[in-house]
Amino acid sequence: MKRLRWIILAVLAAIVAGAGAAALLHQPVKLPAIKAGDAAPTDSDGRPRLRGLNYTHVENGVRKWSLKAQRARYEEGSGKVYLDQVAVEFYRDKGGPIYLGGDQGVYDQKTQTITLKGHVDGRTADGNRLLTEVITYREKDKAAETDAEVTMQGAQYKIVGQGMLVLVEQNKMILKSKVRSTFVPQGKGPPPGATVE
Repeated sequence: MKRLRWIILAVLAAIVAGAGAAALLHQPVKLPAIKAGDAAPTDSDGRPRLRGLNYTHVENGVRKWSLKAQRARYEEGSGKVYLDQVAVEFYRDKGGPIYLGGDQGVYDQKTQTITLKGHVDGRTADGNRLLTEVITYREKDKAAETDAEVTMQGAQYKIVGQGMLVLVEQNKMILKSKVRSTFVPQGKGPPPGATVE
């Protein structure tokens, strides 16, 4: 019980410090909120967890990505935050945001990586979609990677491959192996350069 009190006090102190820093720096940061008097709910292992998490990563006053989750559990020793029903939004200079969601996730504060697992569903502002079972985003090199099967689809195409690397800042995607694709041609008649017999 004494340890739980210390954890709740530490969480409240982190919230106050984070909110103060956000107000001073004018950055759009939202931190987890625990209502006064509420005891933190516990996970099946008896460790406290938060109901809801909303975090925005900012560099030099510019939003880079935001992370939301319905539930979160912080692991003291490792600095990892375990998440349920996760949604991540990446902000780009051009082309609009990229949305990525999954059933579970792990945010490693030390390495600045986010791993999403289970029904991972990504969407771009222009209507493209990504489906896979697991993907990891690394802030260090601004890259997302998976070795699982990946499906990319849009209005006129569908591509399936095994493994993928996305270089976010370069707006570049590399499928690693076993690539299969289907394209739907636009317009009427044969493609340019083809002859009709």
